[in-house]
This record gives sequence, C-alpha cells and structure tokens, in this order.
Amino acid sequence: MRIEKPLVTIVTITFNIIKSGRKDYFKQCLESVHNQTYPNIEHLVVDGASFDGTSDLIQEYADKGWVKYICEPDTGIYDAMNKGIKNAKGKYIAFLHSDDFYHGNDGIECTIAELEKTNADFSYAPAVMMKKDGSYDYNNFYCKPQISVIFYCMPFCHQTMFTKRTVLLKENMFNDNFKSAGDYDLIIRLCLNNYKSIFVDNLFTTFRDGGISANDNELSYREVWEAYYKNYNYLCSISIDECKNIYEKGYENIPLKLAVKLKLRNNYFNYYEYLANRIFIKKVISIIGFQIKKRLRQILRKIYCFLK
Repeated sequence: MRIEKPLVTIVTITFNIIKSGRKDYFKQCLESVHNQTYPNIEHLVVDGASFDGTSDLIQEYADKGWVKYICEPDTGIYDAMNKGIKNAKGKYIAFLHSDDFYHGNDGIECTIAELEKTNADFSYAPAVMMKKDGSYDYNNFYCKPQISVIFYCMPFCHQTMFTKRTVLLKENMFNDNFKSAGDYDLIIRLCLNNYKSIFVDNLFTTFRDGGISANDNELSYREVWEAYYKNYNYLCSISIDECKNIYEKGYENIPLKLAVKLKLRNNYFNYYEYLANRIFIKKVISIIGFQIKKRLRQILRKIYCFLK
C-alpha cells in the first residue's frame, strides 16, 4: 500500500508586482514551485488587494490549478504571512517571496525526506544570492549557513526554512509589529524554546538582492535590537544598548549574564565556544595593550635622552 507524502504549503506574498516591474520574477517563482519533483504541494498566494492587474495574473495560474490565492488588504508583510499560515493545509510551511525561486527541482523532496526521517520541527539549507546585475554570489554567508550563530546573527536564508504548521501556530506565528526582522525574531523564539532543527545539504534556493532589510539598514538594525531586547529579557535583565552591541559582533559580545542563562536552558548555545572566544579576545587585547605600553616607554625614553 502506497503511503501518501505529507502536504507542503508554499506561501508567496504579493502586492502590485506588475506596477513594480516584477511580473517576470513572479512567474519564475510560480514555475519553480510547479516544477518541483515533490508530488504533494499546495502553493498559496496571499495578495494584499493589488490594484495593478496582479490579481488577474494570479487568477490565470489559479485557473491552471497551480495556485490557490487570497486577495484582501493587509497591514504588512508579516500580517500577510500569518494569513498564509492560518489558511495553509500543509503539514509543513515554507515562504518563498515573489521575486525568489527554487533553482533545484528536487529541493522540496529532499527537505521533506529529512524532516520526516528526523522528526525535526524546522529545516534550513544553503541559498545563493542573485545580485542586481544577474550574477550569483556564492561567497554570501547564506551559502554556508550556521545555526550556531542564531543569538547574534541571522543564521540562514529564511526562504530555505520549512516548518511544521503546528509549531508556527503554537508560537503565535510572526510578530506583525515588525516590518523587517519578523522572520529572525521567529527563528530566535524557536531556538530559545529548543525546537529541533535539521540542516538540509541541498543548494536549491535563489534569493534576489534587495528587500526591506537590504534597502533600509536603519530599520533592519533597529528591529533586530528590539527582537533581542524582547526575547532576551525573558532570560535576564538586559538593556537596549547591550542588545545593540550583540548584533553581528560574535559570541564574545554576548553579555555573560545572558550566556549563563542560555547555557542552562538551550541546545543551540555553545557555552564553551563562548568562553573560548572571550578568553581569546581578552588575551589579544592584553597582548596589544602590553605592546603599546612597551612602545610608549621606548618613545618616552628616547624623548628623555634627547632632552637631556
């Protein structure tokens, strides 16, 4: 007897893609999902009540049976993504933005196989960035993602992430107060609560350079600091200035009081690597400080001899 594979829902958010000149990108996105070898996919498009003909384009693909769609106003990207979660029928959900695509046709099949085999709650995989000139950046951090950096850096491209729908609902989905960092905030929450993850060693996702986080660095940084402050304050008292000093600074800039709490309750935090980094940095500073003092003494001695 053949066992049916679990349904996977791919959610794509749209708004006025024709007006913004991204029609061809969107069609590539739809085709890349349709061409997947995995046999049980629901592609759900959530449109924010576009008024430029986008809904008519989506309807064309709905008539083909490629997509289902919702068309109604929303308050922002994470509100739209939450609508996708609520309306999804799949056991697993992934989010593929309208200008991104799967260049590997077996990506979903490989991912679901790993999730089912390990009973992990979410997965992540490498991704390649397409630059604005059409070339590919294989040196981008997301080509070699590391979940171990989660508490001070976005660990992977969220378009590669497949998550159990039950987990997303249990964790209250995305915080729709965010405009840029809602995905990172969600991943932090999943890791703080020790949900099981699995790395899928399959480079099948392409994301295009751009988006809110890339185009508005000030907003992106501010929201990351807010995400740290909101999540880490449950563990220990931490200031917004301390949070500002954590982002993309490495293990050594995580306050010791936070590191101790993470060590006690978290599988994703490597306390011994943290200590090793802090000790190494202190040694480097100590050596540099000693060399500077030594050099200053030599200079002062020469000045003294000259004046004498």
